[in-house]
Parts: sequence; C-alpha cells; structure tokens
Amino acid sequence: MGIYSNGKIFGLRIYHFTEDDISNTLFEEKQDETMTHAQMREAYLFYMCMENKNEVFFKIYTECNSTQDIENKKIMEWFPISLNQFLEHFNV
Repeated sequence: MGIYSNGKIFGLRIYHFTEDDISNTLFEEKQDETMTHAQMREAYLFYMCMENKNEVFFKIYTECNSTQDIENKKIMEWFPISLNQFLEHFNV
C-alpha cells in the first residue's frame, strides 16, 4: 500500500531547513512536461555552484500512482530523493 512514482521527473526542488526548522527553497523548477536534459543540467550546475552543500535536500515533482486508488488515477506529487539519486538523474 502507498504512493509510488513512475520515475518521470516534471520538476525539482533543492531546499534546506533553517534553525527554526522552516524549509527554505533554494531552487525550484516545476512544469507540466517531463524535464529536458538541458533543464536537468541547469539544476545540477546550480547545485555544483553552491558554496554550502551541507544539509541540502531534494524532491522531484513526479507522476505517482496509489495502490488505494480504485480508478488508478495518476497524481502529481513532490517525492523526496537522496543525494545519490539526484546525482544519478541530474548529472547529464
């Protein structure tokens, strides 16, 4: 049971938390079509140019399916990914 991504990436958010545990978005790209290699490269270069990469988190905006959805509708959702997943997908 749960929500599962189909792997298509429609956006990316790079963020960190402040001392007050408030999320601070550093980069965000979100659209209705899958991201192109050029857009993914732009996000990767943004990350690589960051001076402080510590405590940075990533989410992809992706198409998901729910195991509980009888009609099998697809939903769009922000889904957390690890640094390794980010590097694997966005280092194009």
